Amino acid sequence: MLHFINIALPLPAPRLFTYRLPETVLAAMQEHTSSESAALKRLVGCRALVPFGKRVLTGVIVDVENVAALPEAKPILELLEQTPAFSPQLLALGKWIADYYLASLGETLKTMLPQGMSPESIVRVSSLKQPSEEELETMRRRAPRRYALLQELLQHDGEISVAYLEKVLGGNTSISAQLEVLEEEGFVERHRGMTKEIQAKTVRAVALHSDLTEEAALKAALDELDRAAPKQALLLGRIYWHYQTQGVAPLLAKEALAASHGEPFTESVLKGLIQKGYVQDFQIDAPRIEKRNPELASVLAPKDELAAAFTLEQQHARDKIAEAIHASKFKTFLLHGVTGSGKTLVYMNAIRETLERGKTALLLVPEIALTPQLIERFRAVFGTNIGVMHSHKSAGERFDAWRLARSGDVRIVIGARSALFVPLPNLGIIIVDEEHEPSYKQDDPAPRYNARDCAIVRGTLEKAVVVLGSATPSLETMYNALSGKYHLLEITERADGATMPIVRVVDVLERRKQRKMIGVFSEDLLRAVLVRLAKKEGVILFQNRRGFASRLECRDCAHIPMCPNCSVALTYHKHRNLLRCHYCAHSHEAEKACTNCGSADMREIGSGTQRIEEDLKAELQNSLEIFMAAQGIAEEKPREIVIQRMDLDTTTKKGSHAQMLTRFAKGEIDILLGTQMVAKGLDFARVTLVGIINADMQMYLPDFRAAERTFQLLTQVSGRAGRSSEHRGEVILQTAHPKHQTILAASTASYEMFYNDELQSRKEALYPPFVRFVMIEFSGKEDPVVHTHAQHFAFALQREQQSHSQAHKRDNHYHAPFLLLGPAVPSIARLRGNYRRIIVLKNLREHDASGRAMRDMVLRAYHAYNQKHASSAVKITIDVDAAGFV
Repeated sequence: MLHFINIALPLPAPRLFTYRLPETVLAAMQEHTSSESAALKRLVGCRALVPFGKRVLTGVIVDVENVAALPEAKPILELLEQTPAFSPQLLALGKWIADYYLASLGETLKTMLPQGMSPESIVRVSSLKQPSEEELETMRRRAPRRYALLQELLQHDGEISVAYLEKVLGGNTSISAQLEVLEEEGFVERHRGMTKEIQAKTVRAVALHSDLTEEAALKAALDELDRAAPKQALLLGRIYWHYQTQGVAPLLAKEALAASHGEPFTESVLKGLIQKGYVQDFQIDAPRIEKRNPELASVLAPKDELAAAFTLEQQHARDKIAEAIHASKFKTFLLHGVTGSGKTLVYMNAIRETLERGKTALLLVPEIALTPQLIERFRAVFGTNIGVMHSHKSAGERFDAWRLARSGDVRIVIGARSALFVPLPNLGIIIVDEEHEPSYKQDDPAPRYNARDCAIVRGTLEKAVVVLGSATPSLETMYNALSGKYHLLEITERADGATMPIVRVVDVLERRKQRKMIGVFSEDLLRAVLVRLAKKEGVILFQNRRGFASRLECRDCAHIPMCPNCSVALTYHKHRNLLRCHYCAHSHEAEKACTNCGSADMREIGSGTQRIEEDLKAELQNSLEIFMAAQGIAEEKPREIVIQRMDLDTTTKKGSHAQMLTRFAKGEIDILLGTQMVAKGLDFARVTLVGIINADMQMYLPDFRAAERTFQLLTQVSGRAGRSSEHRGEVILQTAHPKHQTILAASTASYEMFYNDELQSRKEALYPPFVRFVMIEFSGKEDPVVHTHAQHFAFALQREQQSHSQAHKRDNHYHAPFLLLGPAVPSIARLRGNYRRIIVLKNLREHDASGRAMRDMVLRAYHAYNQKHASSAVKITIDVDAAGFV
């Protein structure tokens, strides 16, 4: 009997593909089940290699029961596992994500797996011969894209993947046709292969043969070896000693051969024991788990926090969450606690309650920068048996964390956005720390999901408790809590007797008139820094712009070097003398003269973290000596001020975050200067001053979330100061708009003031939480073509609106499910070499609570557009619940 299965493939197509199941695969599955039906059901969620045209792809089996017979269906090539990669709950989550965010199920499921678990065929290209000048010139005139392709290939000696070539050449069209012509003409050769599937790491181990576990047999073997092979006798004795002390636990071969009071054993000695049958060797799993650094642990997590006393508000939050955990029912909490209020202690207690009931726990954090200290704090409480997943881990480390979680060998997982999909069995609690952070939203590629919202869906499916934690909850989350959708828990005071920092607002316009500004630093801020340096206390300075200057500008003609691929000015990085685009990563050496008029007088506009570091060092070194002398503080020799930048430019190396934080905690770094990496999650008692260089930087961006993000950043970074009862913290906030509602709310730590004002503005302008904000982007190499296609899609949407309205014309209470705005040119009109247009849909939650009507209408419009106007020259992306404008 033929069996057919439906498989989701990692393709944009929103459909499933039918394949035939070979009898051999079914027979192998039946060995572990009671019936053929049970064997088929076990296939759901498993990965399989399948042929797709000339390619081979990894897909996920999603249906085995409701599949129509398709005699021409191809058989799968290989079943990659017999234990499903996706549990029924995770598969259901993937289907929800694909439906809600208008993505294909195959792409969604691929996103949910660690990198390397979706092998596929890959085409590589190499050049065969050098064309003549005449051939190149003819190709340049007649086929410029083919010419560019060949020129790129000629710059490389070995093979290059087609994916790399398409990325370098840009555009949305395939280069397959161009490659085919070049291959026919003998210029290139194509090679097909498979990407390597990530595997578990194994190491060689040795163990005593079972016949020698009896003392008499061992003595006889040792007596024989003492006479004939003394070194083998010594090694056998070592392996036996391991058996006596460690039981059946395997001994690593390298440890058995290692030196002990003399020369190490050679491989031939071990080989002799194996040949005699005294010892056996084999491979064992060796998970790639980062070893704990004792110094790092003692500095970043010096105490067992569960021993700390609770405040009344902490106790109330702990008890309410514990009640939900004991009930084993889904429930969502919003834990709104001021900075330093001990939310992490509440998390730890909730996780302990969960583990005691035999369940597992997942903790999501938004930033890699937050993980070193947080992980050490959790290890101090729960031990080292914690899985960690984020992008600074290698693919192997992430895969091993995924495997250990699925097998139940780790019961707590801490990670960034993608850790949401870790297959923890019997999941009891999901905690989303700093739930307001935009980094929980995936921008590219599809699916463009929000991990916070998906965590709530997973909690529903797993019947798990979900805790959203923040000192500055997003407006959507707080709105849901106040409307009763979530259970609101509040902690209004800091823990351990600490008090909120004093916030001093410095009007930089007023200080500049008074000539009390030195560059970007007010005298208020510099003096406060000097006071802390003299006391050897910690200082954090915040500037949310990396690089040296935001741009260069010619003093004579006002020319500004722009990115050739994006409609943005290039950022100047002085230390490497580079102009760099922070959107597409284009960079080149900074010109010594203006490329427009030839003038050598180029000025640096704006201040990034590099410039602030340089200016601060120059200003503080002499000032500190003068200040300390005036205060009567004597030192044997002038001390060197240590300033450490923490931004994307300084934290690319693995482990760099942890090293910086360790040195700062130990007092080896005086000033930690950084972007938003320093704004969240850092908990150091020695920090008594936070300086905000420019509080206005994001406030006037053309984005409806600009005020909210500014308030959140300012509140969060201010909260790094004074987290100990011994020293009250101080925050100096420099602004040119001291009376702006965002600055007033942040400086008074008044979330309620900000929430009430901003919510009213959002309601009047129809923005979230009152609408679902959907952005449809069109991009391509030719501006007129992009504009035309955006218009076609807008017309298709308008027709859908009219049809929907006509269908409900007798309903006096009918309202259209969305408002349509655009097409419009976004603030960055060209990005990564592509011109752009956007259409904005405001899906009214009041009239379409689930968004179902809006999604159906968008899909129908997309289908109508594809039938008449689809073109590979224009790429369309649909972002449901977009984080904002770009």
